[in-house]
Amino acid sequence: MTPALLYLPYLPNINWLQNFVKHETVLIEREENFVKSTLRNRCDIAGANGKQTLTIPIVGGRDHHQLYTEVRISYTENWQKKHWQAIRTSYGSAPYFEFYADKFEPFYEKKFEFLFEFNLEVMKTTLTVLKFNKNFELTNLFEENCSEKIDLRNDKGFAGIKYYQVFEERKGFIPNLCALDLIFNEGNRSGEILRVG
Repeated sequence: MTPALLYLPYLPNINWLQNFVKHETVLIEREENFVKSTLRNRCDIAGANGKQTLTIPIVGGRDHHQLYTEVRISYTENWQKKHWQAIRTSYGSAPYFEFYADKFEPFYEKKFEFLFEFNLEVMKTTLTVLKFNKNFELTNLFEENCSEKIDLRNDKGFAGIKYYQVFEERKGFIPNLCALDLIFNEGNRSGEILRVG
């Protein structure tokens, strides 16, 4: 079976999760240069006013070139408190928020030095909550031309699944948000929704 090669996002979105679940073998790209203006340090949630993007600030800002694994998180502003407050405001009334909040809130209290390390731990927690027990591997070298892999590192595919969203009546359904949107709204059905979708 041809392995799929995925990038590591801040919080996996629906499309990323669908790609993860549908491929038997998954490799997570560890050796790439950090790609600016991507989901590697941002995610989208649904708020009362529509889609909201949360961005993790990085040391050196946008004008640096380095390996993703060497990118440091900036704590000059209290982004963790702001992100968790935005998540709580958006999903506090969602059916499963109270059930799953304690799984994710610690990521907004503990400080991680490196973005890749933070994202990897958030991804593992997300996969555990979704009951995705599949193993994955981190790459040992960067492959520019992946002829033997399904290269999904820059995949911007459309996630075509639909599920309940708290603000759907007001703002309509917003596709391809981060995993928290699905988990807090659908709870233990989330993994099955992704598998079937």
